[in-house]
Amino acid sequence: MLSRHYGSLIRKERLARGLTQTAVASTARVSRTILSQLEQGKPHPVQTDVLDRIFQALGIDPTAGDPGPGAAAILEERRRARLEHQLKLERQRVRHLRLAAELTANPKKARQQIAAAKNRVGLWARNRTCSPLYIKRWTELLALSPGELARRMASLGEWEDALFQNTPWSSEWI
Repeated sequence: MLSRHYGSLIRKERLARGLTQTAVASTARVSRTILSQLEQGKPHPVQTDVLDRIFQALGIDPTAGDPGPGAAAILEERRRARLEHQLKLERQRVRHLRLAAELTANPKKARQQIAAAKNRVGLWARNRTCSPLYIKRWTELLALSPGELARRMASLGEWEDALFQNTPWSSEWI
């Protein structure tokens, strides 16, 4: 696929400049046979420095203005992955906001839930299975009253996504 794409690009640019294969091959310090095989799109192993020298001899940047084969599919895959990630973050946010509402609705149950979350954070600390930064932040949050904890969970600022990904509350929605 790449051999056909770059071979086609090299041929098109060479012809547009009115150059012969021999002239380009000489300037690029490659054999004319290699250049010919590339232009024909034959899948022949070529080192990247050979391609670089050919592109330099033609005065072109193979990536400028031409994203190459499969670029649309790659861009679409990246876009889809970003959307999936954003959806995952949004689901985490919603779960935590629902939990925050529950914490304020039933103080007795809230204390039990907070105790379980504290145990989870303690386990992280003992087993060193989580970053000390997350342990510290969750320990500070879980020391708050249920109402204050609920208010803080609703607005954690720049820490929100990170804390919701490493959450001691996961047992609440299993």
